[in-house]
Amino acid sequence: MTGKDTFTVKPADLPAPPQAALKILRACSRKDINNSELAELATHDPVLSTELLRIVNSAFFSMPSDIKSVTRAVNLLGQRALRNLVLCISVRDSVRQNALPDFDISSFWEDTLRHAVAARLLAEHSDLDDDECFTAGLLQDFGLLVMCFLQPSKASVWHDLRKLDPDQRYEREQQVFGITHDNLLQILGRSWSLPDELCAILGTHHDCKASSLSDADNRMCKILYLSDWMTAIFNVQQTGDCLRQYQSLANELLGLTLEQADTCLAAMPAMVESSAVALGLHIQQQPDFEDILSQANERLAEENMSYQELTWKLENALAEQDRLAAALDRELQVAREIQTGLLPSRRDSRFPVIGYNHSALELSGDFFDFFELPDGRIYFNLGDVSGKGVTAALLMAKTCSLFRCLGKREHDPARLLSTVNDELAETMIRGMFVTLTCGLYDPATDQVQLVNAGHPPALLISKEGEITELSASGPPLGIMAGSQYTIEKTSLSGGCLYLFSDGLIECEYAPDRVLGVSGLAKLLHKLHDREPDELIKLLFSQFIAQAETLKDDITLVMVEKRTPHA
Repeated sequence: MTGKDTFTVKPADLPAPPQAALKILRACSRKDINNSELAELATHDPVLSTELLRIVNSAFFSMPSDIKSVTRAVNLLGQRALRNLVLCISVRDSVRQNALPDFDISSFWEDTLRHAVAARLLAEHSDLDDDECFTAGLLQDFGLLVMCFLQPSKASVWHDLRKLDPDQRYEREQQVFGITHDNLLQILGRSWSLPDELCAILGTHHDCKASSLSDADNRMCKILYLSDWMTAIFNVQQTGDCLRQYQSLANELLGLTLEQADTCLAAMPAMVESSAVALGLHIQQQPDFEDILSQANERLAEENMSYQELTWKLENALAEQDRLAAALDRELQVAREIQTGLLPSRRDSRFPVIGYNHSALELSGDFFDFFELPDGRIYFNLGDVSGKGVTAALLMAKTCSLFRCLGKREHDPARLLSTVNDELAETMIRGMFVTLTCGLYDPATDQVQLVNAGHPPALLISKEGEITELSASGPPLGIMAGSQYTIEKTSLSGGCLYLFSDGLIECEYAPDRVLGVSGLAKLLHKLHDREPDELIKLLFSQFIAQAETLKDDITLVMVEKRTPHA
């Protein structure tokens, strides 16, 4: 059975009190019963009657003289006290000492007495009957013993449960047994003919804030929950945390001051020992509360010291982080300056090629370049390296250098890209590549030779406003050596050629709506008559101003024949 299973309990499976005790418990619930009848029921069981007299004559009850007859004991105790005393004996004797070999029965009875004594001490601050509270406290964890009795293979878990605080233990019970001790107590209470109000209190003491009980019963419910925390203080490892939680709950639930809460704790050890003697239970000598308090304070001091040391280490780590971040910022700034230096300088207004780059991060994976050949033709390109950051920036620098160096000797754009591709493929890091569009523009003839290696299409907008897409003719650079590329020839004829990176067409102009190639084409057509600088400013202002929409580098290159007055 897993922790999520629901455990089914049959009344016949539950431990039962001796028949004489059960008869007394049932009789005490009758309104017409008298003390003589109860005494007669008790004397029918010599063991029970002997035990009643022994307990009544113990220091626990402090009777003025020896009680020698059961009848006198019943008359002095009263029906309710008799019922409680019989319950105590029944709980004690319901499970044999050797019934659960893997269960530490001595520690269970020790904690059971702590619950009972704690409940009795708290009753003094709540105007409740202390004997009633003692009995309820004695019963409140009895369901756990019964759970182990019904599922003996899990009895050893008691050792670990005992070290948890009440809330943690309650959750763990459900996981291990599929039922909790308070739920089982309600079933057991009906089987033992316990009063309905006592069953309700025992069944809701872990949910006392939401309880719909009467005021007095709700206070007893709160007392039982608090007694759980008082008992845990003697067992858990985090004593200080448990102590502070108990003190807080004592004030919240019963209005106890810190002094009153601690006074109850201090009185527990001696009273637990005297209760054990009265009920014939053998437990270890109880630790003094002052010793527990001292241990809690020592642990708190250690935790504070550890916290201070941790704080000091954290401050040093943050300072080191700031130092490294500042050093990295300086290095990135230098790298950005070097990278910016690789981009071509702006030429005068008559030069037909103009480019613009804006990085999403400190370093860019986008690049563009243009330079003149001796015969007056102009090489230009726009590329995008996969990835971002330092690795992409280094690959960008290598591609730029190869293009410029080889392009001054190779005047065929297709062969130039094939050569650059082979050079990159030799040393390319797996998973990286470069998309690139390049062209060779002849101002004298207004002709363009264009090659696209896996890049978004270039857009040619004629002076009449007609838009032509010039798509890729080969794979990205660096993926596979030996790739071939083809040239597409076209004429500007008074129009303008636009190259751009995917960062521009992926910009959001509205929530979850990107610009796209068609959107960019429409926007360029709308701005086509503007001067290049004004066009770039209008085009990018709406995207760069909204930093959250700029998810990638954006780059644009324009090729357009210009006159001195253009």
